[in-house]
Amino acid sequence: MALTGQLSTNPDDEGRRAARTEVVLGAGLRQRGAHAVTIQVMDLSTHGFRAATHLNLMTGSDVWLKMPGLESMHARVAWMNGHVMGCEFVRPLHPAVLDMVVRTANR
Repeated sequence: MALTGQLSTNPDDEGRRAARTEVVLGAGLRQRGAHAVTIQVMDLSTHGFRAATHLNLMTGSDVWLKMPGLESMHARVAWMNGHVMGCEFVRPLHPAVLDMVVRTANR
């Protein structure tokens, strides 16, 4: 299965509020009242993430992202395109937390 999607590193692209950094990171994702499934986070910013998943989620769905070493973070599905999704964090990540996650993921 080929994963496709556009990587934006410019915060002005498509109305983004923060630059996204490419990562390869296994994480857990769950909906309210459901068990977590494994996803692959493809890029990450203080305001959101893009990930590959087998789920087919509705835009606006509440989800919780669990990255290694961090508490679950509440996000909302902004878009779905096949097996790739974009989500916006309800509360943005602190820039230092983002830096730590990116350093750990890209080792």
